[in-house]
Amino acid sequence: MDSTSLAGPLTEAASLMLTGMGFVFAFLALLIGGVKGIAWFCTRFPGPEAPTAPLRKSASVVNDGVDQPTLAAITAAIHQHRTNK
Repeated sequence: MDSTSLAGPLTEAASLMLTGMGFVFAFLALLIGGVKGIAWFCTRFPGPEAPTAPLRKSASVVNDGVDQPTLAAITAAIHQHRTNK
């Protein structure tokens, strides 16, 4: 095989590789710059505080209409299940 017949495709492959790597580098540089810009903007101009959700009462405090004997049976079953593991 002649080395001159291989020079053309290798040159084209190298140029395509460098072009692709250049585009990837440019995209990542823009992405990092954009993220840093958004972070700077958010620290410079903070928005209003987000509302916090009210704390939910635990299941043992709120029985949602379940009568006491049923609630006691459920609690005992859960306790027995957890101790038998």
